[in-house]
Amino acid sequence: MLVNILCALFFLCIPSALITAYIAHMNDRSLWRWLLFGFCVPYLAAVVAMVVTYLDQKRTGEVDE
Repeated sequence: MLVNILCALFFLCIPSALITAYIAHMNDRSLWRWLLFGFCVPYLAAVVAMVVTYLDQKRTGEVDE
C-alpha cells in the first residue's frame, strides 16, 4: 500500500510539479507557488500555467494571431 502511494507521488506529482514550475518560472511567475500547485493538482496545473501564460502574452500583444 505504501509503495503504491510513493510510486504515485514519484511518477505523477513530482514531474507535474517540475513541469508546472518550469513553465511559470520561464514567464516570470512565482516558482514555489506554481511548484506547490503542480504537486497538489497533477498535470492540470501545467495546463493552467500554459493558459495563464497565453492570456498574459495575448494581453501584452506578444502573441501573433
